[in-house]
Amino acid sequence: MAVVDETLEIAPYNPSGWQVFIKTILGLVVGVFIAFLIFIILVLIGGMIQQALSDKLAGVTSANPLLPLILIIVGFIGTFIGTLIIAGIFNLLYPDKYYDMGKMFSLTLLMNVLTLVLFVPLYLIFSDNIDQLFIVLAFHTLFSIFLSYTAVEISTNPNYAAVHLIGTAAGILVAFFVFAVAYKFIDVNQGNTARIIMVLPPVIAYLFLPLFHSAWEKVYYKFYSMGNNFFYIPSLNEVMVDEEEADDVKVDTDV
Repeated sequence: MAVVDETLEIAPYNPSGWQVFIKTILGLVVGVFIAFLIFIILVLIGGMIQQALSDKLAGVTSANPLLPLILIIVGFIGTFIGTLIIAGIFNLLYPDKYYDMGKMFSLTLLMNVLTLVLFVPLYLIFSDNIDQLFIVLAFHTLFSIFLSYTAVEISTNPNYAAVHLIGTAAGILVAFFVFAVAYKFIDVNQGNTARIIMVLPPVIAYLFLPLFHSAWEKVYYKFYSMGNNFFYIPSLNEVMVDEEEADDVKVDTDV
C-alpha cells in the first residue's frame, strides 16, 4: 500500500496593513459609541454623582448606596456590548478568521461575568469614596475589555494563544498608562471632568487593543516566514503522535 504524505499547515494569521488600520478605526468607533452610552447613563444619574462629589468636599464619608450598583451595571453592560459589537463586525468582515460567532459570544459573556464577580467586592469595599469608585470602574472596564478581547482572539486559533495574549497585553498596558496620565491631570472633584474619567477607559481600550494586537500579529508573521515559530503551542493530538505516525504525518509549523 502506498504511503500518503500528509502535511498539516498551521500558520499564524497575517493581517494586511489595511486590516490593521480598519480594525483600529473600528475599535475607536466602538469605543466612542460605548463612551456615549455611558455618558447618557451618567447624565441620567448626574445628580447622584454631583451629590457624592459635594458630600466628599464637605467631608461627608457616606455615599448613596445605589451609586456602586449603578457603576457595576455601567461597567458590565458597556464592556459586554462593546466587545460583542467588535466580534460581530469582525465576523462579517473577516469570516475566515472570526468564523464562530457563537463561541465568541459565549466567551465574551463568560469573561464579563467572571470580571464582574471579581470586581463586585471592590465596588462594595470602596462604596464610601467616590474617587476610588471611579478608579474601580476604570479598572473594571479596562480589565474586562482586555479579557474579553483576548478570549475572542484566542478562540480564532488556540495554537497561537501566546501570540494573541502578548498583543492584547501590550495594548492594555498602553491603555492603562494613558488612563493614569489622564487621571493625574483631571480633577475628579468636578462633575464634568469626573464624567471624562468614566468614559475614557472604553475609548482607549477599544482603540489600543485592536491596534497593538493586529500589529503584533503582522510582526510575528515576519518571524514565522523566516522559520521562527517560537510561540506556537501544539495541540494534544500533535503531541501524542507516535514515531510510527510521524513517518506518515508531518506537522509543518515552519516555512
